[in-house]
Amino acid sequence: MRPHPLTAGTRLATALALASVLATCPGAAHAGTSAPMSEPTAPLPGAFAAPTPEAAREFIDTRVPALLADHGAPGILVTVVADGEMVASGSHGVADLADGTPLDEQVHGFPTASVAKSFTAVAVLQLAEQGLLDLHEDVNTYLSEEYRLPDTHPEEPVTLHHLLTHTPGLDERTSFEDPDDPDGQRDLEEFLRQVTPERIFAPGEYSAYSNYGTGLAGFVVQEVSGVPFEDYVVQNVFEPLGMADSEFGQLHELGEHHTLVTAHTADGSAIVQDHIPLVPAGGAVTTTADMGRFMLALLNGGEGDGTRVLSEESVELMLGRRFEHHPDATAMGYGTYEWRTGPSRAVGHGGDLNGLHTGYLLLPEQDTGIFVAVNGDDTDPEAGASPLHDLRFSVLHDFAEEFAPTDPITAEADPGADLGLYAGSYITTRRPAEGALRLLTLFDNITVRDAGDGTLRLSGLLAPNERLLPLGDHVFVGEESQERLFFDVQDGRSTILYLDLNPTSGYDRTSVVESPTTHLVVLAASLLFLLTGLVQLWRPGPGARSVAVVFASLTAVACLSGTGLVVYALADQNRMADWLLGASSVLTVPFALAVPGALATVVLAGSAWRGNWWGTVRRVHYSLLPLAAFLALAVAIHYHLVWPLG
Repeated sequence: MRPHPLTAGTRLATALALASVLATCPGAAHAGTSAPMSEPTAPLPGAFAAPTPEAAREFIDTRVPALLADHGAPGILVTVVADGEMVASGSHGVADLADGTPLDEQVHGFPTASVAKSFTAVAVLQLAEQGLLDLHEDVNTYLSEEYRLPDTHPEEPVTLHHLLTHTPGLDERTSFEDPDDPDGQRDLEEFLRQVTPERIFAPGEYSAYSNYGTGLAGFVVQEVSGVPFEDYVVQNVFEPLGMADSEFGQLHELGEHHTLVTAHTADGSAIVQDHIPLVPAGGAVTTTADMGRFMLALLNGGEGDGTRVLSEESVELMLGRRFEHHPDATAMGYGTYEWRTGPSRAVGHGGDLNGLHTGYLLLPEQDTGIFVAVNGDDTDPEAGASPLHDLRFSVLHDFAEEFAPTDPITAEADPGADLGLYAGSYITTRRPAEGALRLLTLFDNITVRDAGDGTLRLSGLLAPNERLLPLGDHVFVGEESQERLFFDVQDGRSTILYLDLNPTSGYDRTSVVESPTTHLVVLAASLLFLLTGLVQLWRPGPGARSVAVVFASLTAVACLSGTGLVVYALADQNRMADWLLGASSVLTVPFALAVPGALATVVLAGSAWRGNWWGTVRRVHYSLLPLAAFLALAVAIHYHLVWPLG
């Protein structure tokens, strides 16, 4: 469920990968502008032709297996459409590492992950064509009281336009539940009734990828049509397009009557996908043949095999620029997003689940499309160093560059420029407002520095760490990556930045106090001082002094243990996914235990001064230990890592 704008309901890797995928928006217009939209740059007429069947087949038979070997994933399925027909499909690798079953595109289906959001958008637009929905009406109009979004921004209602472009301003709410625990599982209706996200931005202000938003849009389809969402899409989208092997539902149940690939972690372990309440956001299965039919229908103005599922105007709403941050930047469509702007514009959607990655890319000017599904995480540390450049993205990128190549961007430093207005710390707009998932912002952030030589330096775990050269109009380009970065500047200061990698999320400026960099510095300093407190354990002294040393030492151990578990989780995304998305208390109990320990240490520090325990230096040192603990706890509380706040 991820965006890059790629996102599908995903586990942590997706939540991260998709959360960092960003949009673009320089200062020429405010980042929140949603209308009017400028048209994309006109393509050069006849610049590139659609690939021939022979060329597409050669790409699948030679380039794809080479990339598979480089990235080390178990297997990959690919299909290419061009000039109104499916021209080539292929598969490489295995469907299941445990038994070595060869992957076969004629046999195996796969979960779509967030690619399903495009199917959901079709369903919404169908009802809009029939006059049953208004894309710019308050979405609460179509919902009963128990499902409505709060009116936290008066006169600025959330609409279906916002939901389909990931601009409703909602905080991140994702839930994955144990497929073996029927009593703990919720359907779409129950989840939406129990969970209401906070509206942290005004609608239409920023893009912030939202699985909840697409889930709510699918629920509106169900409410207005009077047909369960899963049935509506089968009857009105899949069946008319001949997509006989596509279906929405719970993946662990759909696997009983679909021959699905096995998803794998990087160490080769098989994965049983969780129960996903927000089915319209990523709970579907399909095949390469069915995805070929879907891509052909979009390229053909909404018609497939003589059956029309959308009008040409609705297809333009899907593939066009419905929310942009800058005329030259990638933009959002309805249920899609741009991978790159024109000429040879590319648009589509990607998706991620734990151990499974999908994506489709359309080149409308070339009447060409490609779909890719990978049933495992990259294993090669070089190839998989960035979650935004995995095997799936590499195949899509190489395909676009082979059949519709882009020119390199040239830029140079501007030593006389004052770039201080861009410097600062920025955190992802796709962030939870509550719960331990706030921890995601601790590493999904970007720091920008003025290098002092007419360039910027960009750093961040999910962003290219490199030198940025100015292009003008608050736009910069990576010296090595060629990725563009766009700032929105208000009153002489940048307020948000977007990477051209993906328009589904941005990074808004945060204060020094709220900066993850500040938090890490404070936490590191506090922990280093608490480590010195453990030395006290070796010379406790008599009576109450022993009690004082024990409490100080246990407080230090609790803080250090809590931090150690976070670090361990960061090194193992699957473990973090289990802990954060599974509502585990593993990350919140250690810091919670530190709270009474720190309070007791404060009391005992007073006793140390009154009783003249130890020498002055040691008493000062002891008195500073609870201060260090409280600073560490302040950081933990901010990220909801103190039970029961988590």
